[in-house]
Formats: sequence, structure tokens, C-alpha cells
Amino acid sequence: MNRVVFDSIFKRFDIYHTLEKEVTALLDHFPEDQLIHRKAGDCLWQEGESANSLLVLRSGWACSIYYHKDGSRQLLEIYLPGDVLGLCQIASGNRRTNAVMLTDGWVCELPHSSLLKLFDDSPNTAALLFAIINQRQAMLAERRITMTHRSAKQRLAHFICECHTRLLEIDENYRDEFLLPLTQQDLADTLGMSAVHVSRTFSQLAAEGLVQRHLFQLIILDATKLREIAAFDERYLKILWGGGNLSLIEQPPSIPISPAASGFSEDQDGRIAEKQ
Repeated sequence: MNRVVFDSIFKRFDIYHTLEKEVTALLDHFPEDQLIHRKAGDCLWQEGESANSLLVLRSGWACSIYYHKDGSRQLLEIYLPGDVLGLCQIASGNRRTNAVMLTDGWVCELPHSSLLKLFDDSPNTAALLFAIINQRQAMLAERRITMTHRSAKQRLAHFICECHTRLLEIDENYRDEFLLPLTQQDLADTLGMSAVHVSRTFSQLAAEGLVQRHLFQLIILDATKLREIAAFDERYLKILWGGGNLSLIEQPPSIPISPAASGFSEDQDGRIAEKQ
């Protein structure tokens, strides 16, 4: 059993000590030889493929991408170490997006055929995976709110705060400096901005003494003010174990993210306006 594969998952939810059986149940279904190294740019799956497994990202960053008919693209989810990929596709049976590694990393695969036995062995593990799905929906809902109701500066600040908070959940050593391995175009396709506007907004945040960025290394200089600008409330990211149930804390209403988000354009202030 390779316990290190799942440490990051349970650290994120702060439930490791109360779900020891669930940790063991998961490990029993992930042999060490299923840990696979992937390089930056590697495709994890393509749109339209049969969805017959889950992936756990042991290390590295990845993302899901939707390609529009006009050739443009939209980055939907950013995956960090400890994330489980493909949960929302268990019922549909097919991949609705592409998934790509943003950095080098290690992934572990769990076939869907193993899930029923896993759930029989540990019903709480099923509850945990369901809670993770809810968390991903909450994150997508928050992204939709950010993209449609906040300025470019607020959007970028919010995204930085979210990534930083998620990284701190698995390793407190990240503190105020971390790798943000997304290009300006990646960030533009994530936040509904142009690449030029991303660059301009980073310069604005730097001029205000909030962040510094050199290549992909990001330093947060004033976390408190950055969170204020972003109106960042991290509670939508939190999952707790209490009273025998896993639950999200004050999860915002589920607002589905779909390719329709690309039906918005950016005005001069970086706000999203509906295309005519």
C-alpha cells in the first residue's frame, strides 16, 4: 500500500484522524504499481473518450479544458496535488472535457469497476467522494460569480487566493510564496480575460504592493489586502467531518459552469458583458 498517495487528500479535508478506516480502504484499492509519472503537457484524457476510471493527482498541477467550435478554449478546473479527477463523470460514462498536465507530476488510477467494492468496504469513503464532488461544484459556482460580477483585478486576486488556500491545506510551508504554473493565456482562458489584460492586472497588483511574479513563481506581499480586494471567503472550500456526516460549510448555491460562459466578453474595466 502506498499511503503517501492519499495523504494530501485527507490533509485537505482535515479529517485524516477521524477517517483512518477510509484512508486504509482507499489504499487497498490503489497498489503502488499504479502510480504513473506524467510530464507537463501530457493528455490525461480527451473529450468523448469513455470514462472508466478516476485519477488521483499525487503531485503536480493539471487542468480540464473545453475547446469551442471557433477554436477558443476555456480552462474549467485547476487540479492541485491531492485532487481526485473524473468524479463528476462516473454517471455520464464519457469525458466531456480534455484533461492535461500543467506540470510534471504523478497520478494514480482507480477503475470504476473497483468503486462498488470500495463503497461496500467503506460507505464513508463513498460519502467522502460525494463531498468532494460538492466541493468542486462550489468552486465552479464561485468561479462563475467571480467571472460575471467582479472586475479583472478582483478575478485575478480571487484566483490567487483560492490557489494559495488550497495549497496551504496540504502543506503549510507554502506560506506566501508558491509556484503558479499557468501562462498568461492559461489565466486568461480560466478567468474570462485577455492575455494582455492578465499582464496589465498583474502589473497593477504589483504596483499596489500586493504580489510579485517572476516567471511562474508568485509571492504574496499583502495577503490581507489581497483577500479584501478579492472579497475572498474561503468557507466554500471547506469540508468537515462531524456528526457522522461529511458536509460543506455554508456551500453557495450550485451554479453550473458550462461552455456558455464564453458567451460573455470583457469591457474596458475587465468586467464581463454579454455578447450582443
